[in-house]
Amino acid sequence: MFNTLEEIAKRDREKARLEGEREFAIRILSKRFGNQLTEEIKDKIRKADEKTIDYIGDNLLEITIEELKELLK
Repeated sequence: MFNTLEEIAKRDREKARLEGEREFAIRILSKRFGNQLTEEIKDKIRKADEKTIDYIGDNLLEITIEELKELLK
């Protein structure tokens, strides 16, 4: 089945939105945790699914580094 240009554009916008949310979370968490937020954790955030990113985003100010590591296992 062929995708319409509208469907492709919608998918691309969603992908860009999620990527933006991932990078925003990394920026905020980097300020909170400094060098405790390792490159390994950042990479896991960049690969996390939408549900995980939504959870992190909803809890940016309360989540601990330990909770974040457990969530990203």
